[in-house]
Amino acid sequence: MIVSEYARHSQIPQRVLRLLQREGIIHDPLCREDLLNLQFLEKIWRKKEVLRSQLSRMSMKARLNFLRTADLPSKWERYAYTRFRNREPGKKLTIQTVVEEIETTFCFRLKRQQIQRLYLIRNRAQVARHREKYSSPN
Repeated sequence: MIVSEYARHSQIPQRVLRLLQREGIIHDPLCREDLLNLQFLEKIWRKKEVLRSQLSRMSMKARLNFLRTADLPSKWERYAYTRFRNREPGKKLTIQTVVEEIETTFCFRLKRQQIQRLYLIRNRAQVARHREKYSSPN
């Protein structure tokens, strides 16, 4: 069985399966040992106790940063969010600057849809900065 075929009926996302393949943990096509390992992984997938244990080993700051970007699927999106979130106070950071940084760093040109996504990411980061600024006691 190949990875994409396995992903169709598995609760483990294909993106995660491809990561495991790149890391050399599983192979494509899947061998018997890979299937056994994936069956075990499916048993513990999304179990709160396992997640809690993994997250507890991270600092609170690292946990919060991780949770803020957990739903951003690609590295360039997480990079953009972090870049907008951590910009220096009082300094402007334009979309075009971030587009150029992403294109240089990740070696691909952003399409119109991706640039539109970048506007949503910037807005989300600005809202998070605003909430943090006005919710924390001074």
